[in-house]
Amino acid sequence: MIDERFCSVSDFVQTMNAVLGESWDMSYAVEGEVSGYRVSRGQWVSFDLKDEDALINIFLPVWNLQIPVEDGMRVRVYGKPRIYPKFGKFSLSAERIVPAGEGELKKALQALRACLESEGLFDPSRKRELPRFPERVAFIGSKESAAYGDFVRILGERWGGMTIDVYHVLVQGERAPKQIISAIHSAQEGTYDALVMSRGGGSFEDLMAFNDEGVARAIHASKIPTLVAIGHERDVTLAEEVADVRASTPTDCARRLVLDRRDVLYELQVAGDTIDRAILSMVEKKKGLLTRAVSAPSVWLRTHQMNVKHLATRTTLAFEQWFGSFTDRLEIISRMMTSFDPKAVLKRGYSIIRGEDGKGVSSTRDLRLLQKVTLTLADGDAEGTITKI
Repeated sequence: MIDERFCSVSDFVQTMNAVLGESWDMSYAVEGEVSGYRVSRGQWVSFDLKDEDALINIFLPVWNLQIPVEDGMRVRVYGKPRIYPKFGKFSLSAERIVPAGEGELKKALQALRACLESEGLFDPSRKRELPRFPERVAFIGSKESAAYGDFVRILGERWGGMTIDVYHVLVQGERAPKQIISAIHSAQEGTYDALVMSRGGGSFEDLMAFNDEGVARAIHASKIPTLVAIGHERDVTLAEEVADVRASTPTDCARRLVLDRRDVLYELQVAGDTIDRAILSMVEKKKGLLTRAVSAPSVWLRTHQMNVKHLATRTTLAFEQWFGSFTDRLEIISRMMTSFDPKAVLKRGYSIIRGEDGKGVSSTRDLRLLQKVTLTLADGDAEGTITKI
């Protein structure tokens, strides 16, 4: 009798994925041409990777895609082979995709540059000027490199006395972009006048860390003015295009960051001479005025006497007008106060009647028979009794 063994479809797929995972070395990459590139629901990227004789499906989350990918592009895919249980489909689950060869690298870089340019990251209007006299600078690069040595040497020759905080990072290789981005973010927490990023020359592939999209966006987001010099003068990376100021070499970077003290001293000397000449010119003008005043005192005195006389006449007229107006107003107020004086009314034959409580009586309703009242006249008081109402 044959001994038969059974397993479920799920168990079979799980076993196959375990075998594939154990047998596949993640340091390997599959190289081929992209075909049928598509993005599903804005989250999942899939395409076919093919050569002349075979084809494999590639699948990955869109956030794992570090470079622009398009049909016809030749790439290397790092990932894990697996069977997706839901579809029973064999795929390569990608963790990283890189262009294959310098031609593809340049093609991908050109696509990324066009994307960043369309977003305005290279717009000259957003670029800031460097401070004229920086005191504290953040330097991102390799502190063991010749680029850093040249930078520090030129700074010392031209100006000196600055504080330079070095953020040591790898400047090439797969780990370099992540370290550079981390250094840029860390520098934002300090109080720096400028953020400098520099490295010496190298091959196209050596400089690719500074063509990384994440590095370019981190430089763009920096609150500190940025100065970037990568490679030789002919090399232009995305990091330099995004930076506020680009220098052609590390040496040029130092020259753009600080002035030459000899130039500044010359400017100060010229400015001092200009101020001296201006003061002497002012003194000469005042001296001329004084000389003319002393040489012609009678003219000077007549002029000022006329001014004083004119001022006195205007003052007298203004006072007379004011005094006349004040007198008229005072007379009007006096007549008004006289008309409201109770004694003036009493002189015309009127009197004031007060009750026993001393309060004035203004109506017959406030009186009663045989009530004692007081009459106030213009020249005195009299008492009386009410006999009829």
